[in-house]
Amino acid sequence: MTTFNPSMASSPLPVIIVGAGPVGLLLASELGLRDIPVTVIEARTSHLRHPKANTQSARSMEIYRRHGLSRGLRENGLPADRRTDVGYFTRLFGQELHRVPLDSPRDTEAKALAGDPEWPTPEPQYRVTQMLLEPRLLERARSFPTVEVRFGHSAVDMTEDGAGVSLTVENVKTGEREVLRAAYVVGADGGRSFVRRKLDIRYLGDDGLEMEFMGGRMLATYFRAPGFLASFPHADTWMHWTMQPGARGIFLVIDPARHEFLMHVQLGADEKADDTPFADRLAAVVGKSVEHEILSSAEWRAGLGLVAERYAQGRCLLAGDAVHLFTPTGGFGLNTGIEDAYNLGWKLAAVCQGISPAGLLETYNSERHPIGLRNTGFALNLASAAGSCPVTPNLEEQTPAGKAAREVAVEHLRKFAWREFNTPGVQLGARYDGSSIVFADEEPSPEDSPTLYIPSGKPGGRLPHTWLTDGASLFDRLGRDFTLLLINKADATTWADAAAAIGLDLSILDLSNEEGLAGLYGAPAVLVRPDQHIAWRGSVIGADPGAVLRKASGADLAKAGLAKDNQPAH
Repeated sequence: MTTFNPSMASSPLPVIIVGAGPVGLLLASELGLRDIPVTVIEARTSHLRHPKANTQSARSMEIYRRHGLSRGLRENGLPADRRTDVGYFTRLFGQELHRVPLDSPRDTEAKALAGDPEWPTPEPQYRVTQMLLEPRLLERARSFPTVEVRFGHSAVDMTEDGAGVSLTVENVKTGEREVLRAAYVVGADGGRSFVRRKLDIRYLGDDGLEMEFMGGRMLATYFRAPGFLASFPHADTWMHWTMQPGARGIFLVIDPARHEFLMHVQLGADEKADDTPFADRLAAVVGKSVEHEILSSAEWRAGLGLVAERYAQGRCLLAGDAVHLFTPTGGFGLNTGIEDAYNLGWKLAAVCQGISPAGLLETYNSERHPIGLRNTGFALNLASAAGSCPVTPNLEEQTPAGKAAREVAVEHLRKFAWREFNTPGVQLGARYDGSSIVFADEEPSPEDSPTLYIPSGKPGGRLPHTWLTDGASLFDRLGRDFTLLLINKADATTWADAAAAIGLDLSILDLSNEEGLAGLYGAPAVLVRPDQHIAWRGSVIGADPGAVLRKASGADLAKAGLAKDNQPAH
């Protein structure tokens, strides 16, 4: 195993990560897994205690599975037998207008194990809040001896020179300051990122759809209401939308056993959160008064679709909300950030280990920036469809006009609502076509549709998953870093030798006894990157393993770092 070479820089630390949210903690875990010393600093004094990002995508769950976290998450989210339907109502105790039926976690997992063709993954998407995710990621990060996580420390200044980055860190309780020195700094510090602002990198895109609902300032209130579910007059629902003008809201079940919920309402342009008591807001959405206890509340902005002009500059890189801000329709924000960290982690480690030059980090920008644009675009389209649902003040009336108004709203919901909650294309279909470390071939890329995932062995995409004949997930058999899949039995000794020559960790997995894989992957051999994307496919016989591995690992890239004027590839 190759470890960090301190001669590559005059700094005592290879990496400092600013921000100990899920993106920063996953990145720290990816580096810790490869023995890279890293310090994570976080201005908060503890992990998150307010529910955010309440859906973990299938791709994120696959990544958590690689770190041994997915099973624990599934045991702490929604109950296994509770359906996750999304319902649309006039008010919660009013009339049900429409429902998007969604399976319980248990049924979803059963479909995955049976080889669900729509969601071909070992880890279907799951409803669990970031509030429960963060402690598990923190525990994982701290399990590595090379990872240190410091809460209660904020970044207050940063300077870069040719040898590294100096970061001034302040203890938020004592005001004491110290200067930390690193080869690289990663800003995973949210939408108001200190690192991004210090680099003078701008957000570009749509700074906010203005709509009657889900297009403006929002208020999220986390509360406990012990009697609510027992008296709820409709079938079990995970997410509830209320459509009555003046009482529009989104109501989520966070923990039914603890009677915990989250409600979002939109604030007026000049309205303050405390202008209306929460009890009144809740009663308007529900349709009657509800006994409750407020646990926390926070404002946020719906309708955003912003992506930073670049993801890196010099020795500083950015990930998660620091480079993209989403409207939450579709639940793509956190999940896009998790994929950022998964893409960046192995590359940053390879540079710190001396396997690849700093030029490899340019591919983080060129691969992930287009995905940020893609995913924010999908989310904005969904938000526009959700916010434009026609609702009128007579929606609840038991009159011909009220019935007609409901029929118009229902027709709109039938056409568009399902799209927000059925997005295998977004979750599994991200591709890095055109990347300098991916071997292009002539096969066309599959259609990029948010609601359709088409498995393909074409290099650049996520390795299509399959269950092996012994019942194991193929993903569980992949090595820590690069893996050569042998679909047809062949001697790969020269590949192992070529990997050793450049210090690359290469696992060789013989799948020649498995049926149907040649058709799935389109070649007798496939090289899989550490982030489970395909780098190359072909035949091991006649190929130059050294050339393939050097390109796929970035070892042949120019040594130049990321220049300030280096613009992302579109």
